[in-house]
Amino acid sequence: MNAVYQVLIYVGVAYVCFTGFIWRRKQGIDHMQGMMSTMSVSMMIGLIGGLILGDVYRGDLYVSTMWGMLAGGLAGFLLGVPLSILSIVEGILSGVMGGMMGAMLGEMVPGEKVEPLLFVFVMLFTVCMLLVAKLIDFNNKETKWSSFFHHPATPVVLLLAVFFWFQSLSFPSPALFAGDRTTEINLTAVDFSYKPNHFIVKKDTEIKVVFQNDGNVEHDIELVSQGKIVTISESSNEHHHGAMGEGVVHLHAKPGEAVESVWKALEEGTYEFYCTIPGHKESGMMGRLQVTG
Repeated sequence: MNAVYQVLIYVGVAYVCFTGFIWRRKQGIDHMQGMMSTMSVSMMIGLIGGLILGDVYRGDLYVSTMWGMLAGGLAGFLLGVPLSILSIVEGILSGVMGGMMGAMLGEMVPGEKVEPLLFVFVMLFTVCMLLVAKLIDFNNKETKWSSFFHHPATPVVLLLAVFFWFQSLSFPSPALFAGDRTTEINLTAVDFSYKPNHFIVKKDTEIKVVFQNDGNVEHDIELVSQGKIVTISESSNEHHHGAMGEGVVHLHAKPGEAVESVWKALEEGTYEFYCTIPGHKESGMMGRLQVTG
């Protein structure tokens, strides 16, 4: 199973368990404990969801931010329902803020840094739930379960289990949800983004790139690889900006035009591509190509 799906399943199951814990003890939770619960957990849900979505929709910050805010806000709302109106409001606002920040991080940080940042967030999410649950359950009637939970070794064992589980995951690429492995890439340019903007290909395979410009202005794609990805053939060589001599591959298309090129990936790695037309890269026309062994 994809490592990212495993992370999402863990976060979802842990959140459901924690929400059930809150619902069962709602009568003994005061306002401060309720706000701490909803704020901390919904914030972490928003950060995790926003980070993943920001990387998935890299180049389209609006979409990743909206989905991240929805994930965090909904988590805060559901967690605050059994507690109080104030807890609901605090949970929603914290989740929305976490989703916004996570989406911005997913957009800004380099692809290879997403995985370690996700690890930090998952561990913080686990710590927050353990600390808040311990605080809420501390003064409750002693039971077999609470005795086990209050044992000093229990949180340590749980955290170590999460740590080693996460380290055992094999992420397919820093892009997390990149496209399927294929020898053909169909890339569409619109004003101002690429659809899609993540791809995975295998090393030493020929990659047929079909670049379609559906925008209202000219667009191009330039991939910097220091010679690790080379052009074998292409349908047009009218617009290179000297790219062939700089260790990059380049394609250019006028509005409504489609051009093709065949590349070959010689080394594994993550390579960024972008539009070189002034102002387009800054507007979000960027993407990544992941080459695997």
